[in-house]
This record gives sequence, C-alpha cells and structure tokens, in this order.
Amino acid sequence: MDFRPGTSPEAVPSPPPAPPRRSPVSHAVITGCIGSIVMVAAASGRVLPMPAAVALSVTGMALVVAAWLLLGRQHRRLPARVLFAVAAAWGLPLLAAPPLFSGDVWSYLAQGVIAATGQDPYTLGPLQALGPASPVTQQVSPYWIETPAPYGPAWMVLSRTVAMLTGEHLVAGVLLYRLIALIGVALIAWALPRLARRSGAEPSSALWLGLLNPLVLWHLVAGAHNDGIMLGLLLCGTEIALQGADRTRTAATLRIAAGLTMLTVAANIKVVGFAAVCCLTAELARRRGNPLATALTTLSAAATVTAAISLGSGLGFGWIGAIHSSTAVHSWLAPTNMAGFLAGGLGKLTGAEITDTAITVAVTIGAAVCAVVVTRLLWATYQGRLGPVRGLGLVFAAVVLCGPVVQPWYLLWALLPLAAAARKRHDRTIVARAGALIAVALPPNGHGAALLIGGYLAAALLLGATALLLRRSGADMDIRRCAEHRPTGRP
Repeated sequence: MDFRPGTSPEAVPSPPPAPPRRSPVSHAVITGCIGSIVMVAAASGRVLPMPAAVALSVTGMALVVAAWLLLGRQHRRLPARVLFAVAAAWGLPLLAAPPLFSGDVWSYLAQGVIAATGQDPYTLGPLQALGPASPVTQQVSPYWIETPAPYGPAWMVLSRTVAMLTGEHLVAGVLLYRLIALIGVALIAWALPRLARRSGAEPSSALWLGLLNPLVLWHLVAGAHNDGIMLGLLLCGTEIALQGADRTRTAATLRIAAGLTMLTVAANIKVVGFAAVCCLTAELARRRGNPLATALTTLSAAATVTAAISLGSGLGFGWIGAIHSSTAVHSWLAPTNMAGFLAGGLGKLTGAEITDTAITVAVTIGAAVCAVVVTRLLWATYQGRLGPVRGLGLVFAAVVLCGPVVQPWYLLWALLPLAAAARKRHDRTIVARAGALIAVALPPNGHGAALLIGGYLAAALLLGATALLLRRSGADMDIRRCAEHRPTGRP
C-alpha cells in the first residue's frame, strides 16, 4: 500500500482479478473429449491418407488415456454422478463413429440374419448362408466370413431379434447393437460401486478404473462388442447373488436365484461366463457349509437355465460344438500362440515347419495350466482366503493369459472385477497400467506393420511437439500443477 503524502488507500487501484484456473477435473474432461473427437474424426473419414489418419487416431487415443490417468489423481474427491458424467462426455463422440477397433459387429449382424432366415448359425458361416452378394457378408472380415457363430444361444436370440427388426440394413443394425452394448455398460456402472463396497474398496476407484477405462470406451462403446452385455449381466448377477447370501433364508433364495439366472444368461452369451458360476458356487459352498449339496444345486440350476434357453430359442445345442470355431485363427496376442510362433520360427531356421504343431502343444499346456490355476483359485475362495470378487477377476485373468485366443477387450473380463476389488494402491496401479498399455496397443484403423509403426512414430512426434510448444508458451503451468497435486484422504 502506498503511504506517500497526498495519497490514500482508496486512490490506489486494486490489481485486476486473476483469471479463474481450470480444475484438474476440467483439464481431464476437456482433454478426454478432444481425444475422443480427434480419434473419431481420424478413424471415420476418408479425407486423410491412411498414414495421417492412423497418426491422428493414435494421438486421440493417447489424449484419452492421458486424461484418464490425470483424472485418477482426483477420482476419490468426485461423487459417482460426476464420474458418470465424465464417462458420458468421453463416450458420446464415439457413438457417432462407425464400428471401431474391430468389425465383429458385422459378424453379429450376419449371424443374426442367418438365424432369422431359418438357417443354422452354428454350422454355416456368412458366405455359405447369405452368399457373397449380401451387403452384410461384404462387411464381414475375411477371417470370419466362413466361420459359424461361436456364441451361446442367448446371444443368438438377441442377434436374431436385431436381424428381424433391421434385416440387412447396416446402419440400423449397428445402432441396435450399440444400444445393447450401452445397456451392458449401464449395468456395469450399477454393479461396480456395489461390488467395491462389498470388497472393502472405494466405489470411486472402481468407477475410475472400470467404467472410465479406455478399453470400455474403445471396445464396448465404439466397438459394440457383446462382451458389454455379458459383463454387465455377470457383474450384476454376482452382486445380486452375494446380496442374497447376506440375507435371511427367504430373501436369500430369491436373490441368489435371480443372480444365478443372470450369470447363466451371461454364460449363454459367451461361454466364458460360466467361470463366474463356478466362483459363485465356491462362495456359496463356503457360506452354506455343505459344499457338495450346494455345488450340485447351483450347477444343476445353471444347467437347467441353459437347457431352457437352448431349447426355447429353437437353436438347440449346436453351440457346444461351435464354441471353438474362433480358435481357427491364431491370435498373436495369446501367450500360448506367442510360444508356438517362437518355436515355429526357430524350426524354420533348421528347415522344419512345426508352427502349427508347436501352437497345438502350447495351447494344450496352457489349458492344463489354466485348469490347475483356476482350481486353486476356486479352492482359495471356498476356504475364505480369497474374496469372491477378487477371485472372479483372477480366474478370468488365468483364462485370458492361458487361453488360445486373446483380444484387447478380453482383458476387461479380468480388469472390471479386479477394479472393484482393488483396495490397495498397488492393486490399483496394476489395473491402471494394464488398461493404459493395452488401450494404446492397437489403433482403431489401419493394418500392416509399416503403416502402424509409421503412425505411432508420427503420433509420438506430434504429441512431443505439442508438449514442447505448451512448455515454451507457459500454457502448461496449470497442467503440471494438476499433475503434481495430491488429493487428501487415505493413500
């Protein structure tokens, strides 16, 4: 304050107010929205040459992942409704895009048309059943154009219904499959915080790690995979059944029956869901104290529901023989196949072609290891050394890591239950790192090693140049301050 003669405090002008700073949450929300829009624009249009489109789509992916990790420093201070709003803001641009990251939705549509026309989707592929002139067949990947449906009868009922409503109209079919996927995401949003409270974890952590996970945005929202409705039913069924296990006998029976029915329907969408039935059986056997009778009752009920769906749908039990049709294509992400490819490559150095044999051996070993690990996990759940939600996540992790087919969205089978059971910082870090790593592993568009390498390098240069410009202009001060912020509360 100036106390010189002739001056007064009133005569000294006050400094202009500082401009309001955006909160860390605002930075994260805006960055994620920009990333989603950039990714959709680059992956959907045909204006840019493919190398530039891949580079921009990878840049958009990186922005969303960075926003997600930045939000992770603030999620404990945010109520569930804010996290729901963030998920909607990031996911909304993806709804305007064509199917991204994979074309499985076209296979769904083709299989539904096959069933709707009275043909057997478990013995015929799109090419044989619909012919090459069908607009749906023309969209199906060459890898799956002759492959029967590898899904359960509950999913085929949904697919047949979609086909009966839309026929071979591509846009309408995709919209309905997106709607089904969004219903699954809504069920996931309902179940995650409740499973987290049951496991002693923070509901906000479960929503951040699970619902806001970029893999959910990429593959359930943008990709419209049937894993969305499968996981939604599975997680809701687990929570409802465990609620029943906590209650009196009359209420318990109804809730356990409802939860088990949801789990069985999930398993009749994708057969891997039967792992959740086994986990619930182990937990109920522990609580009831009569393991043999409980196991027989639970598994018999699941078998009865499965038979009712199979026979009631008119599709019969052909799905059992078609389950392994998706393994005809060797998935390079599967550790068992990686081992087989490595052995095959070494064999080629000596002039021997052993790749297929090596993959078969590796897959067999993986199945044996998976059986042992899953059995031990179920035993630990039965003994009470492992919580039912964490046990479910670890069982799915074993199934994915030891299985013959791995796709990026398969990791959600394990990551979502583990997100709900992550009580310690170490557990949350593992889930977050796994989600971030896989989220940027594959772009939504482009194929071929040269194209992908060039796209990722260009995206890295673009992001690096942007960060350098922000640093030089001083515009990154708020962002760095947000990144250094430590929220109050438990570590």
